[in-house]
Amino acid sequence: MLNVLISGVGGQGLLTLSRVLGQAALNEGLKVVISETHGMSQRGGSVTVFLRVGDSVMAPLPPEDDIHLHISMELLEAARYTYLHNASTVLVANDKIIRPSIPGVRVPPRDELINALTKHTPHFYLINASDTSLRLGSTIGANVVMIGFVTYLLEKASIITSKNTVLNEVLKLGAKEINTKLFEAGYQEATTKVSEKTIETLKKLKQPIK
Repeated sequence: MLNVLISGVGGQGLLTLSRVLGQAALNEGLKVVISETHGMSQRGGSVTVFLRVGDSVMAPLPPEDDIHLHISMELLEAARYTYLHNASTVLVANDKIIRPSIPGVRVPPRDELINALTKHTPHFYLINASDTSLRLGSTIGANVVMIGFVTYLLEKASIITSKNTVLNEVLKLGAKEINTKLFEAGYQEATTKVSEKTIETLKKLKQPIK
């Protein structure tokens, strides 16, 4: 079984991200359960989505500290949900901070957040998804960059058989040319960053999923 937590704020495309990955897993013949559990999806509100993949999935929510992969579109939200991690959790986070709209809330400096997350897990990957999206000409494509990065992880861990399983779902979103570029940018970044230790950690999940 693979338990995935997707976190961020409304307007960052979390539901699209979860549905693309979920449908790709379904296309591989795997059982999938998706549950939006916190916050509201309007722009600026905190949002978390759980994606559970595997034949033994029954409940929509995993046990606490049983998250295998945490995908976060925002650093504050990445830090907020580290209590659900365990020693083997893989964290992929977008290098972006969105200040809460509540007055008087202290926002830790970026370096403080990154240092804390780095110490928290040996499998932490910081991705410039928002900057990459803007560089490639999209103001709303950071989630597709993240999908590309995560696809590399799932493919190399043999959780999915081919990156095209996911890319085909991305292309159904429309804007095929730019979305292909965004996806490939994330995928290629993963090829240069992801360690073999991380891949081996995820590979241990393959047998229970199948």
